Amino acid sequence: MQSQPFIVTIAPKPAQEVSLRDVIVNAIGVTGALTLIALVLGAIVALVLIRWHRRHPPEIDHLPSVSPFSQRPDAPPTSQAQ
Repeated sequence: MQSQPFIVTIAPKPAQEVSLRDVIVNAIGVTGALTLIALVLGAIVALVLIRWHRRHPPEIDHLPSVSPFSQRPDAPPTSQAQ
């Protein structure tokens, strides 16, 4: 028996048209997601900074003044000759 080869033709699926409305809706969705992620990360960083400054107040980090115009609180008062 001689068999005949058969040919299968795959019909391309019709392409779905993308409208301007679809592009805008998708762009707004992506922008909204990125905005939400930025807000959440900003809140986390803010909380970390607030807790850090509550545990390490900035006043502790200041060096003593070396200005000749300011007096130290423990120094005796100086008399100015007039």
